[in-house]
Amino acid sequence: MLTLPDVATETRVARVRKALSEELFFVRGVSLLLVVLVHVIGVEPFQGLRKLFAPERAELRFAAELIHSFNMAVMIIGSGVAVSLFGAPESSFREFVHKKLRKLVIPMGVWAPVFLYTHELSQARPRTPGGWLALLGQFPAAWFPPYAIFWFIHALVGCTCLAWVYQRIVPARYHWDGLSYLGLSWVLYAAVEALDSPLSGIGMRYLRFILFWNCLFGLGMSLSPWLVLARTRLSQWPLALQGLVPLGFLGLLVSFHVSGLAEGLLDPRLITGPLGFCMQFTLAIFLLGASWKGLAIRLVYLGSISMPLYLFHIYFVSGMRLALGKVLPGAPLVLHLALGSLVGLMGPLGLYLLLERNRAFRWSIGLPGVPLDTPGLGADESPGTRPRRVEASTMKGADV
Repeated sequence: MLTLPDVATETRVARVRKALSEELFFVRGVSLLLVVLVHVIGVEPFQGLRKLFAPERAELRFAAELIHSFNMAVMIIGSGVAVSLFGAPESSFREFVHKKLRKLVIPMGVWAPVFLYTHELSQARPRTPGGWLALLGQFPAAWFPPYAIFWFIHALVGCTCLAWVYQRIVPARYHWDGLSYLGLSWVLYAAVEALDSPLSGIGMRYLRFILFWNCLFGLGMSLSPWLVLARTRLSQWPLALQGLVPLGFLGLLVSFHVSGLAEGLLDPRLITGPLGFCMQFTLAIFLLGASWKGLAIRLVYLGSISMPLYLFHIYFVSGMRLALGKVLPGAPLVLHLALGSLVGLMGPLGLYLLLERNRAFRWSIGLPGVPLDTPGLGADESPGTRPRRVEASTMKGADV
């Protein structure tokens, strides 16, 4: 039987875990906003708004390169933190495989071919039976090698598989567990990188790809035990000082990107990724504890439904750019950025809200069965004051 101090301790631990889960969802939500923005701008010079201007606008190139230098690394680090804090290392192989199939593999299996053929047909439609057969022959390329935005799902599946194997071999849970996994991930990556070039076929390139991202995933696992201490200390600071911390990390991020210090030495994402994660995590602590918490809670909600936003945003971003180009040729850059970002975010969100109770749709985006209705409003609440329910449980939802 629990004593009163034990109950108080368990309650405090539950509150901390809930807060960490919300902060990780916030980080994921901010990263998704940046994903939408960078695809509005264009990752490459021949994509997005960057291809509309000749010569290329320097500010667009700088913004795209800066965001792309850290954002996906932040998402991988956040996934490593979530797996370490909220994962189930004691799960059986069958349970683990079932979870990865449902949450990651099935969404890629369903929507990667849709993305592939939408892109190919938007470029040019085959005019002969042979052309159609050649197009159909590309079907397996939607899944392997990693295609377009679906590389991220490949990376997550690979990293979580390696982490599961490690946790089964080294089941002890202690503060240095993540650091030992991080060290092992670096050793494996360095060993594969040191292999001779004759082994640079598609299989070896794929292994390098997984092991590189696993270094950042392992960094997230190594950070997880110390985030509780960091958030406790930071939340005790005055709000003004809390707000300066993410600004400081942003300054470091921009300075490092501009300086090019890591060029030729190592992949810059190994430095910009951790800086970006610290920036977004400290921003989460600041905003979730500030008077404008409502905005932060909505970002938490976006992070909790990340899969449909990630899968569908490009359709809306591209559609908005094409429509605006036809309706208003020569539209100002600011209008393109504003409408592209708004539609790229609200379009997938609206699609999700429209179909969120459809079982087939939920299955295709990796969500469990139809959720229960949201509980009734409290006496001190009114319609519109409560953000929509966070998908899955607050404790486990941040896990991938």
